[in-house]
Amino acid sequence: MRVAPFSRGLPVILAIAAIFLGGCRSQSPRFYTLSPIQEDQVISKRKSPAQNAVIGIGPVKLADYLDQSMLVTRASDNQAVKAEFDRWVGSLKDNFINVLADNIGFLLSTERIYLYPWRLSVPIDYQVVLDIVRCDGRLGDAAWLEVRWSIFEGPEKKLLKTNRSSIREPVSGTDYAAVVAAQSRALAKLSQEIAEAIQGAGKN
Repeated sequence: MRVAPFSRGLPVILAIAAIFLGGCRSQSPRFYTLSPIQEDQVISKRKSPAQNAVIGIGPVKLADYLDQSMLVTRASDNQAVKAEFDRWVGSLKDNFINVLADNIGFLLSTERIYLYPWRLSVPIDYQVVLDIVRCDGRLGDAAWLEVRWSIFEGPEKKLLKTNRSSIREPVSGTDYAAVVAAQSRALAKLSQEIAEAIQGAGKN
């Protein structure tokens, strides 16, 4: 009986498919999260004039290119790269806001931190509004964090300070975990800048 050419090649096709599918299964996604500030990252932590202040965090705007699950790095100043298998465990925006809130609460010794939107009845002493312009990095090089932020005081929302922070944090390794660790350190520095601004306002 004559065997069709397709039938003769079927075992080879199945073998190639098995190898391909096996390779895909071996590339499981890796998930990352930003981490809060550590004691050894704190330059100075004295008794704060804003201790026990009620702090409101938000609204927070995230650059469009960061609003996704995949980690974004830079191959050059003008070329961004989306990681295929390295992703944020959840929303980067929510992760960023929650870690920032933890950091500021730690630095100002207050548990009274509220995330936007909060109830109108909450007596916010200081409101921090942020626009995250850049939060990425380059493997084996550095992580960059650029944020425009403002602080408002009291129910009348008196503008106390407006600033643009541009933070570069060296990356200690060549993988994505090292980039995320550097991003966490950059966020810690941003948190310190904001906390110091609130402390300065509390002295007045």
